Amino acid sequence: MVNLFRLLGLPDPSKIQQGSAKAGGVSVDPGPQADDKFHDLGEAMWSERTSRITPRPNRQVVYMRPDDLHRLPLHGVEQNLAEGDMLLVDLGSLTHMPSQQDVCKKRVRDMGERIGLPVFSLNESDTLLMVPGARMRVDTVRHKLGMAIWSQLPESEF
Repeated sequence: MVNLFRLLGLPDPSKIQQGSAKAGGVSVDPGPQADDKFHDLGEAMWSERTSRITPRPNRQVVYMRPDDLHRLPLHGVEQNLAEGDMLLVDLGSLTHMPSQQDVCKKRVRDMGERIGLPVFSLNESDTLLMVPGARMRVDTVRHKLGMAIWSQLPESEF
């Protein structure tokens, strides 16, 4: 006959009762015992081990504004985007120069097209642009300008 407990990977209760009768008594302490084969994850050894195994974050957010000559220094930004960094471009200082603002937007848009990444506008005046890096996801269905569309959220989140 097949042992159902063994099949499911559970301890057999008949064998546990026989073993506990031989031991003379069962401890009621729920904590780890000396003969247990459990690891105490509260020990410093385990936190050191997981800190060595867990990779350090290597992505960053690059914030860029036009320089004193109203140009965007986009040199080397493509490499950062390919590594997964996010680029935020703030063109708010060029509100008095709409033609220069359009030139900077075009340079960011052209760079995004060249490397195959989308460019998002984060405000209605198109002065704050975001270029997500490689392997980065942006939810464009449920969010508009960083705010969740309330009609699409479940009722439990209100």
